[in-house]
Amino acid sequence: MIDRLRHAIHIGTYLPGDKLPPQRLLAQQLGVSRTTVRDAVRVLEAEGYVASKRGAAGGITVLDQGQDEERLRPMLRSRMAELDEAFEFRIAVEGAAARLAAQRRTDDDLARLRRAHASLERGRETARFRAADNVFHLAVADAAGNRYMRQAIETARATTWMPVDQLISQVFTSAHEHHAQIVHAIEQGDPEAAERAAVAHIQRAQRDLHRAAE
Repeated sequence: MIDRLRHAIHIGTYLPGDKLPPQRLLAQQLGVSRTTVRDAVRVLEAEGYVASKRGAAGGITVLDQGQDEERLRPMLRSRMAELDEAFEFRIAVEGAAARLAAQRRTDDDLARLRRAHASLERGRETARFRAADNVFHLAVADAAGNRYMRQAIETARATTWMPVDQLISQVFTSAHEHHAQIVHAIEQGDPEAAERAAVAHIQRAQRDLHRAAE
């Protein structure tokens, strides 16, 4: 239950400032009791993910996970080995997914990818960009037509989520260039170019993370 809510926040289903559904509805959606939901919210509050407020204007609000540099860099360094493993996994699986997407994509897949890419260009604000970025990469996974790849990619992307945007420069420009290359390669049905672009994009994100930890 707690992991599912963390996962939803990490992949951008809920963004900073968004309100989670009421506890009764959350319990129904997740198939658990309201007591379980209340306990999960208490844990997420203690971890700094959400804040709850009573009253008509209250609710459970997702907080901004951004942290100052002094607190963030030690956290990054302590998790770097784990994050590198996740990035290696993403490079292997998302590269292969992009290759398959270029071979298998349908017109509907292309339309979804183009919409996701357009949302990335509009969503230059960090939290919105992160959510749009997840939508884009999962659209590539969907175009690959392999549900195991899709599930693995979503899980790995949630694992490598870190609140480091304020430490990484040029994230929007480089990411958008890579996304454009991925879309173009998939449109052209070029599996090698699609894989190269996807791998280059993830490797850049990994290098940015290492720089942020320095």
